[in-house]
Amino acid sequence: MLNTLIVDDEKLVRKGLISTMPWSKYDIRIVGEAGNGRAALDFMQQHKVDLLFVDLTMPTMSGFELMHEVRAQHPNTWIVVLTCHQDFEYIQEAMRAGAIDYIVKTQLEKESMDNMLARIVQRIRFDETNKVAGTGISKTKTEDKPIYLLALMFTTKQLDPVPDLMKAGIFSVTLLGGQIWSIACTDDEIESSLRRYAAQSNDYVLVKVYGKRELSVESIRTYLFYEYEPNRKVYELTMMPAKSTDKPILDQPKLLDEVWFSFRWLYEEEGWQRLIALIEQSKPDNRYLSELLRISVRLWREMFRSGELDTYASISESLVSWYVFKQILIEIRCAIQKRMKGFVYSDEIIVTVLKALYYMLQLDDLRVNRDMVAATFNISSGYFSECFKTIIGRSFGEYMKELQIEKAKGLLVETKYPIYRIAERTGYKDEKYFSKIFRERAGMNPAEYRKANEGSIEIK
Repeated sequence: MLNTLIVDDEKLVRKGLISTMPWSKYDIRIVGEAGNGRAALDFMQQHKVDLLFVDLTMPTMSGFELMHEVRAQHPNTWIVVLTCHQDFEYIQEAMRAGAIDYIVKTQLEKESMDNMLARIVQRIRFDETNKVAGTGISKTKTEDKPIYLLALMFTTKQLDPVPDLMKAGIFSVTLLGGQIWSIACTDDEIESSLRRYAAQSNDYVLVKVYGKRELSVESIRTYLFYEYEPNRKVYELTMMPAKSTDKPILDQPKLLDEVWFSFRWLYEEEGWQRLIALIEQSKPDNRYLSELLRISVRLWREMFRSGELDTYASISESLVSWYVFKQILIEIRCAIQKRMKGFVYSDEIIVTVLKALYYMLQLDDLRVNRDMVAATFNISSGYFSECFKTIIGRSFGEYMKELQIEKAKGLLVETKYPIYRIAERTGYKDEKYFSKIFRERAGMNPAEYRKANEGSIEIK
């Protein structure tokens, strides 16, 4: 039995709802009524209320204010809003505030009351079976009944499907986060409407989730990233319970880091197949893959004189799927292989220079020189210097100066380290010489640069 409170500032409306709706048929018991939000909250402090019907426009405390308080004080109470007009923006705001449904008071008729209560109770039963907490979806009671999710594929867009769904007769929509919405699908007609909506949209896909394993928004995003296919609009995901014997394929990201930054896959087919298989089996988070690509493109661009890879420098926003990611990786790999053929050095030597760039980029302290870097990769200093200048297009010393100044800029903005310490961290023993080089390359001295960028990044 659902204990229910009716809240409306019009007494006739309250009495009319209480006397005409077939409450008992749906195991709903009216336990009270209130003329404003404050009185409703006081009542709820003394009585258990499972379901709240609330008018949006009331004196003392509006329906929206009451909903906000109920969400904070009584998070397990379901809310249905009462309104006098079918304004989609108004109703949409109520749904975002936590309402599970709405009733237009001017459209109440006896034949529609049954349908309204049936829909509301079905939504409540659905929520009881598939409770949404934060960004996670809890276990379902049966594997046969799926959870319906509508997901925005291009997460950089700011779209809201609720108004269009409401126009299509779909009202029980809950935002989970990560631009994924859960829809209470109570019959085949609603599922058909969802399928049509996804099919007609360039932005959304429909996901039916089966199984008993807990599923988070992050997991849904990862699933869509790897399963996405162009023009496919409906996906079915079956989650199996986790086994105690299940072990992650990756030891954190360590193994993938090793394979990726070996760069052997750039020229070696076996290495390429191993990398692809490792990613597809372990399915790392797409943000992690994007970061690998971002760092690597920064290194690879050093090999090109005409900016052939510049278009990939900020490509991460387009990486909505593994399908797209792999195609971009294939394009970059082909460009790099073509460039590598233009050098007289072996593939191994070229990759060694790329690995040296990555090694220097990862250093926290840049007090290193050419001999130290060459020794790290077991290559003579002279030969390393020759290869570096030919492949990268400038000397090791010139490249290191650029890296040192870039590192210094970050330290000036992100820390409160004194100038002399930043000079030491970036490889300069003489603070005055460091300031001179910094001014030549940045157009201002270190202190001026720090002041100009003050507040742009949170100080550590």
